[in-house]
Amino acid sequence: MKRHLQFVIKGKVENTGFRLYALWGASECNIKGEARQHEGKIIVDAEGSPPDLNQFTEWCKKGPAGCLIESFEISEHEISGYQDFKIL
Repeated sequence: MKRHLQFVIKGKVENTGFRLYALWGASECNIKGEARQHEGKIIVDAEGSPPDLNQFTEWCKKGPAGCLIESFEISEHEISGYQDFKIL
């Protein structure tokens, strides 16, 4: 059963390649969704199976080299039906 998780990632995350890093992780983990910057944080919407989402969550919690994650919030949302993963 597919789920939709949203990550709100705060810290030194802008201008570190985090959105591209999330795109690579989504490709590796078979995740659909999007990653965007908003007011100094990165917001990632991810849809996939629970095992794929678990793997992707761990991927995003590491972050790319050069970032410093201060907080990582996860919330569940209604399925949006993403067809791919996009950087906004």
